[in-house]
Amino acid sequence: MTRVAIVGGGVAAHTLVSALVTEHSNRPSGEDALTVDVFSSEPHLPYRRPEVNKGILLSGKTPADIALAGGIFDTPGITFHPSTTVTSVDPATGTLTAGNTTHHFDELVFATGAGPRLLDPGDPSNAHLHGRDIHHIRTPEHSRALRDRLTGLGDGDTVVVIGGGVLGLEAAAAASSLSAAQVHVLEIADEVCTRILPPTAARWLRDRHRDHGVTVTCGLPPDELAGEVTRLDPALVIVSVGAVRDTMLAEDAGIAVGEGLDGGICVDEFGRTAVPGIYAAGDCAEIHTADGRVIRPEDDGSARLLAGIVAAQLNGGRAGTAFTDSPRKGWTRQFGHMLNTVGTTGLTAAPAGGATGRASGELTEEVVLDTPEELIVLTRDGDTVVGVTTVGRSAEVRAAKASLGTVSPLSS
Repeated sequence: MTRVAIVGGGVAAHTLVSALVTEHSNRPSGEDALTVDVFSSEPHLPYRRPEVNKGILLSGKTPADIALAGGIFDTPGITFHPSTTVTSVDPATGTLTAGNTTHHFDELVFATGAGPRLLDPGDPSNAHLHGRDIHHIRTPEHSRALRDRLTGLGDGDTVVVIGGGVLGLEAAAAASSLSAAQVHVLEIADEVCTRILPPTAARWLRDRHRDHGVTVTCGLPPDELAGEVTRLDPALVIVSVGAVRDTMLAEDAGIAVGEGLDGGICVDEFGRTAVPGIYAAGDCAEIHTADGRVIRPEDDGSARLLAGIVAAQLNGGRAGTAFTDSPRKGWTRQFGHMLNTVGTTGLTAAPAGGATGRASGELTEEVVLDTPEELIVLTRDGDTVVGVTTVGRSAEVRAAKASLGTVSPLSS
């Protein structure tokens, strides 16, 4: 009997358990029982992370409304431990400590996710935030509190969003929809979403915010941010300046962790750490590819993908594919528009990898369609389409989504 421990209770953990239950049900009867312990520091069952913004914040849903199918945790041999923090992991003895209890494992997966990067109001450099009503976006509780606050604001109030990434813009769109307040987005980069969107798509998204009365300021010098916040004197500040991967437990266990603020638990393209039997999946992971690239995914689809690859290797299995064999996918819904990305789309981003989404040289964009309602932007590496960004549902948009990996123009 192989004992599997999963530390974390998000979408990666749910994917792992679902795959393990399915795989075990296909085995001949009489084989070893399935034994999986899932430890989640949150009180909820795993939920759809994108719906924290899109469901709870914008639509007022509850954690139960956005929960992933919880029936798998009723499977014999699966034990879900909510509101349980793992305080130590010892790979040498195959034990972990949660509360005052020691649990044994044969294989362990870190699926600890990431938390919002915080700006400490007590830091002298953040004096402009001192005494202000500051909110972050990551958990259902964050979004519930923010929604309650936004719905109480009037047209004489101002909301400032610090950070023009996808989450920041989703928060700005929600603030514009839920309140009569003036909404401002402050971004130090020259454009919004530069890491994941090509320039035309980033401009398109910024224009939709402008159309709905949101003021987006890009290229703001860092040393002018404090003055701008002070000038706007917001009733509410939403900080969306990136995520911090939860690596402390792994690092304390002697598992290699990447450098810098964005560093994650180091794994290969199959989710394996350097310690046999120890894996990582989801936002906490930092993937080191065979050709020397480092990929730090922060999206729901990547979490599912890597978790599925890890699950295939547990209990003596083998993975048939690597993380880089599939193009990464993402989406955001803002002001009623669904923007989709697949492959490598941001010209400044590290290549996403994969036979149909991997870039090796200088990336360029090709704008196929650009209207207020529809958008098609191809990202090319030389002649090859390595990324596709779209808005809309027309036949032309559908055809563009199928062009990944092609070398000929879309119209041919």
